[in-house]
Amino acid sequence: MKRILYITTLSRTINAFLVPHIEKLISEGNIVDCACSVDIEIDKNLTEKGVKVFDIPFTRNPFHFKNLNAFRSLIKINSEYKYDIVHVHTPIAALYGRLLKAKFPKIKTIYTVHGFHFYKGAPILNWCIYYPIERMMSNFTDTIITMNSEDYERAQKFNINKVHKIHGVGVDFASYNLNLFHKEEIRKKLNLSKDDFVILMIAEVNQNKNHKQMIDAVEILKKRGIHVKVICAGDGPMLESLKNSVKVKELEDNITFLGFRNDINELIIACDMGILLSQREGLPRNIMELMACEKTVIGTNIRGIRDLIKDNKNGFLVPINDPNATADKIELLYKDRVLLERMSLNANRLIKKYDVNQVVNSLVNTMI
Repeated sequence: MKRILYITTLSRTINAFLVPHIEKLISEGNIVDCACSVDIEIDKNLTEKGVKVFDIPFTRNPFHFKNLNAFRSLIKINSEYKYDIVHVHTPIAALYGRLLKAKFPKIKTIYTVHGFHFYKGAPILNWCIYYPIERMMSNFTDTIITMNSEDYERAQKFNINKVHKIHGVGVDFASYNLNLFHKEEIRKKLNLSKDDFVILMIAEVNQNKNHKQMIDAVEILKKRGIHVKVICAGDGPMLESLKNSVKVKELEDNITFLGFRNDINELIIACDMGILLSQREGLPRNIMELMACEKTVIGTNIRGIRDLIKDNKNGFLVPINDPNATADKIELLYKDRVLLERMSLNANRLIKKYDVNQVVNSLVNTMI
């Protein structure tokens, strides 16, 4: 039995990605607790299993004085509960969580990287801030777990004994089942017809997710006489400005922003294909969800996305900020439904190794 402390900056990270991992560790007889800034209530499946939740005042600014208070809280918690393993996620929590090793040298520190903030093409400021921090913190890291090829290669150059690459946080295929819902019924609820060519974009509406490239591509397609429907699931700071952009470009009949949704499975069933045009990703689970439901995906040719999309096999990769290339690939799939179907079947086949049960087993083997 091990005493394990999961540390993340925000509690929503635990709910979104880590519940199956923690449940697996508990089922094997380990004691697992969580330390994070509680922005939303922790999943009851964990608290009912005895997981203690420590509310830690993290902020996303690595140099903010509040993080020093957070670090003091972590020291106090570990002094009382004496954890064997600290498993850290997200950059800020990873920084201060691993620093515990300076005071408690026998503690085992594990860092799961959901996507380094420094990557090929990243802003120079990211490299100036986060790369030196990670180089320094490698001295306080026993094991690092990565999710994409670029991060894995980078981590191998750090002063860390064990570097692993796993298939993301995993997808529960039982939750994304093509047979759960009837496609035409879902489309009716969304005011879509059975003949519409529907593209789904699952993404927070922010600068990084790059909805503008999608909007510009749809505008190009409209000028070519190709009528597609894009439904966007997600909320965020740019929602109203992008809605206004759609209105100005007279694309309201083509693009609909649905806001935050709890019915992602239904939306996936309703669509013909998916799209994600991010500027930065770790290993996007929204693409995995689409692939699990036999959906072809167009994505930007960046770290994480290209780990999932094999160009011309289960989708297409396009350059960042290239709406013409994006429009060309959408047009190709719009016109060639045989190609679309073949790629969709490939998508489902290629995603099998990302099954959450396999991922959780791999993760536990790297930890204990």
